[in-house]
This record gives sequence, C-alpha cells and structure tokens, in this order.
Amino acid sequence: MHYHTKHPRVSRTHQQKGFTLLELGLVLGIIAVLVAILLPKGFDALRHARIQQVAKTVETAKTAIVNYLSLPGGNGNLPRTEGANIPVTGAGLIAASDEVKSKAARLDAILLLTGMLEKPISVRMGSQVRNSSGEGEELSWNQGSLTFTTTIGGATSRDWSKVTRLEARSSEQILPSQAQGANFRLDGLTDLSPNLVVAYLVIPNCPGKDAYELATILNGSQLAPANSSSACDTGVVSYAFPTNGVTDVYIYLTAL
Repeated sequence: MHYHTKHPRVSRTHQQKGFTLLELGLVLGIIAVLVAILLPKGFDALRHARIQQVAKTVETAKTAIVNYLSLPGGNGNLPRTEGANIPVTGAGLIAASDEVKSKAARLDAILLLTGMLEKPISVRMGSQVRNSSGEGEELSWNQGSLTFTTTIGGATSRDWSKVTRLEARSSEQILPSQAQGANFRLDGLTDLSPNLVVAYLVIPNCPGKDAYELATILNGSQLAPANSSSACDTGVVSYAFPTNGVTDVYIYLTAL
C-alpha cells in the first residue's frame, strides 16, 4: 500500500515578493538625493581640515623663525633663499645665476638643519610633490659661515620650486599677486617697506577654490578676494589668477 503525503499549498498571499522596478527606482532616487546633499558637505569638511592644517603649519613656521633669530652668531638676521643676495660659498655656487640658487635654496632647510623645525613642511593642499628634481647635490646650510654650500663647493641644479616650502627674499613694492612672496598688503592697502627680508610659506599648484577659502579664513572676509577665480592682493595670503584651476599661494610669516 502506498501512502501519498500531501504538501500544503502555499497561499499566494504568503509568497515572498521581490522589489518592483518602481520600488527600486524610488530607493535609488532617495540614495541619490542623500548623496547630493551630503557629498558637498563632506568635501567642505575636508577642505576646512586642510585649511586648519595650513594655519597650524604657519604658526609652527613662525615659531621656528623666532627661535632661529635668537641663535648665537646669527645677528638676528634671516638669510635670503629667493631672488638676489642668497648667501653661498664655493666657486660653482657663487658663479651660478640667482634663478639656479633660488630653486636650490629654501628657508625650511635652514630651520631643519639648525633644529628649529622637527620635520619637513607638509600640507594636504596644492602640489603633493615631496622631493626636489634636477641634478647635483642638495645645498646644505653652514650656520658658522651663514651660507649655503655643497660638499665640494660645486654648482647644483636641484629644483624645489614644485614643493611646498618656506622661503625668504627681499621685499619689492609691486602688486602682491605678482610679487611671489616679495610683497604683502597686510592691511589691504599698504605695501611692505623696502629693504626688508620677507619670510613666507609657498604652496604650489593650489586649487583655486582652496586658495580662495584659505584667503577668506586667514585674511578675513574683508580682505578676501572677490571669488575663487580672482587674484588675491590683500592680507597675509596672496596669489595670482588661477591658471587651469590652480595657482601658487604665498602666505606671509614675517618681515625683518
């Protein structure tokens, strides 16, 4: 005798249903709206964090410079690392052009070698290049002679111009956005006095929007540029009109 087990029928009302295309579309639409709302806020938060890091770096650099100026034998002077009158020794370096010496020398190297900075300058903004390019030895700083040199006193073609760094150069009373750190109108109107040594932070290839936000916060709204496509000629931050969306930013540290 065969027994047949009857399986209970599953009612259609209890069958598992999947998402319909309409329901799936609604879910995706809600996700898209949330992303559209939250993503810009996330980018703004990241930009604000980068700006705060730059502000902290500026304060660290200022402290390092003050400490350097108090070193014995320095006479309270800040060596130039850009433009004319960069102090060097060695026939090859003395014969080199101001442009070559400017690319090879930098103020943060002096502060590192004298122990005034604990680590190299680095910010999460602008160019993320960390090392120099070119040929030959890096310049080293001799605090005894207050000059840059190389091991054999020969020429070098090292280039730090694409790296975030500290520099110092003679002041020039020209438009700050064209001065490349040689002039700042700190009150919005007045040029720096002539014959000063100006120290500043350089951030190469900074996105225009980041540069604008940086200027707005560090300069204050009254000295901020008109928009992210404008040059900045007022306050402690200066830069030229962004080209292809980026510009080199110069931030004032001190002038002696």
